Amino acid sequence: MIAARRSLSQAAFAARVDDLVKAAIIDGTTCFAALLHRLPGVYPTEALAALDRLLDVKAICPVAAASIRRQAAANGSPVAEGRSLLPLPHPLDYEWRFTPDSARLLLNRAVDMTHMGGDLLLFGTPGLAVEALTLPVGRRIAFLAESNSVTDRVLALNRVTGTPLSIALCSGGLPRESADAVLLDPPWYLDFVRPMLAAAAHACRPGGVALISLPPDGARPSAAADRQATIAFARRLGLTLIEHSSLSISYETPFFERNALAAAQIYPPPQWRRGDLVVFRKERASTRPPPASSNRSRFWTEVGIGRMRLFIQGADEVSSDEAGLISLVDDDILPTVSRRDPRRRLANVWTSGNRIFRTRNPQLVLEAAISCAGETMGSGVQPDLWGTIREREALERVGAELRALAAIEEQEEGKAPSLATERSVAWRSSSTNYWSRSTAIISG
Repeated sequence: MIAARRSLSQAAFAARVDDLVKAAIIDGTTCFAALLHRLPGVYPTEALAALDRLLDVKAICPVAAASIRRQAAANGSPVAEGRSLLPLPHPLDYEWRFTPDSARLLLNRAVDMTHMGGDLLLFGTPGLAVEALTLPVGRRIAFLAESNSVTDRVLALNRVTGTPLSIALCSGGLPRESADAVLLDPPWYLDFVRPMLAAAAHACRPGGVALISLPPDGARPSAAADRQATIAFARRLGLTLIEHSSLSISYETPFFERNALAAAQIYPPPQWRRGDLVVFRKERASTRPPPASSNRSRFWTEVGIGRMRLFIQGADEVSSDEAGLISLVDDDILPTVSRRDPRRRLANVWTSGNRIFRTRNPQLVLEAAISCAGETMGSGVQPDLWGTIREREALERVGAELRALAAIEEQEEGKAPSLATERSVAWRSSSTNYWSRSTAIISG
């Protein structure tokens, strides 16, 4: 019965997208970018699937459809990551960053909705924190985040700009009634939204506001129902809805999503994704306890190799003497960013370019990654520390493969390639390196 309801929901959603696409084309839309902008946050693959369904039943002009399809498949020049001051977002962090215009809009809205001298809290929004470093906000601003390489970069930028932000880690506990406005951008899943909103309510002073970005109606079949569930949940937290502004928040397309769409031969404009701004006012104290700070139960170890952020799961395990990266998908790039894709569960090595692999020896892959990360500093794993020639050869072979992956992804990202990108060619990092064990980051 549940599966049947889900199927009906998917069918109803597809029919609605079909109607929206058909209306846009009848109105004269022949541009892929314009079509995405016309739709309420519909994912590019869903929009093109609707286009194909409409063509099959001869419901739209084939010339217009061909024009849109041609533009969707046109690979233009590489686009450098919009927020280059920060490390690349990683798909396991579910991190999308606001465009600069949207970041300024959110900060200005928070300032406008608070009294002079009011305090702002940025909860899991590193891109917003970086924007706040450069703006004359005129408010005390705190940034609450998980411990990882992105937060480390925000800490460093905060120091060199005179520490305008007060930065704390979620592991140190959640603040209570410390801010007049809380800005948060959780991953668009209820199991992230609810604990983050509960934490925001806990941190917000009575009479203060919480500003949150939620998925628009076209993002998925359950988007509208999830938003209503969030509003009902907020009421139990003492939060009252005072504003809902559809499609008012724009996002940069992260490198991992550009790679995922490119693997499906789709090249949308760099800022196609939009979200709804929902604002709550805290009318009373919450009766719910604040949530735990982390939402991911699977532990990963992060190592930075140049610009590439490599996540390895089960790095303290050795289930086989066999070393190397096992391909899971064609060309190694997962052609989706949805966590519902079952192939995600097979991966225990994952790059910031959305490449996924399986390895039967995570420990050796970690050692090879650390060796690559340490090369520019004249350190790293010394081959003679490995007991056998076979182990040393495996370490060197995996290290060469990881360096080649980092070079490939640097080129894809739009940077000037350091060296040729053949997997057999050694590559040396010139970026800050990072190595840590991390749990979930809840950010945007």
